[in-house]
Amino acid sequence: MYSCTININFFIMKKTFLSILSLLLIFTYTNAQSVIEKGDIGLNVGIGVGGTGGLFPSLEAAVEYAAIPTGSIGIVSFGGKAAYKYSRYNYSNFFNNNLNEDFHYNQFEFGVRAAWHLLYFNNSKWDAYAGFGSGLHLYSDYRRFDSSNNRPLRNGRSGIYVEGFVGGRMMMSESFGFYAEAGYSHTSAARIGLTFLF
Repeated sequence: MYSCTININFFIMKKTFLSILSLLLIFTYTNAQSVIEKGDIGLNVGIGVGGTGGLFPSLEAAVEYAAIPTGSIGIVSFGGKAAYKYSRYNYSNFFNNNLNEDFHYNQFEFGVRAAWHLLYFNNSKWDAYAGFGSGLHLYSDYRRFDSSNNRPLRNGRSGIYVEGFVGGRMMMSESFGFYAEAGYSHTSAARIGLTFLF
């Protein structure tokens, strides 16, 4: 009789536990949401380090539009990027004091990019993504000396850049948070800053 009562109580507890667990899972699943959804606009504004021109920081901004859902895997976004970096280098010649020069380098990047946001975390706090971009790289360069006056000669140059990146967002609210990215471009190799969702 005692054993039968224990078995009945255990069965009731097990059934109750499984019912509560099932309700929690259903509630979590129906209320789970991703950080970025179709139609959202994201804006990242921050600073970068690394890249061409040494450890001088760069100013970075990127905007994206969440356009193509990929089922339960994630969503693809498209957008653009703008970046600026200033670098300085001092050149001096031990044998000729007249050749002491400051070299000032300016770099700009303007381009497009696409990212795939993974719904791995399945919540409203974290966003993980990876993507690639390409665009125009404008920068200043120096020939070592101008033959007419034996001074460095500054040239404006342009080229195409291509980048790949991985990144993530940590949202503090529905529309504001922080982001971090890693991926080489001429202006930076890593970026951190503020992110906004509209």
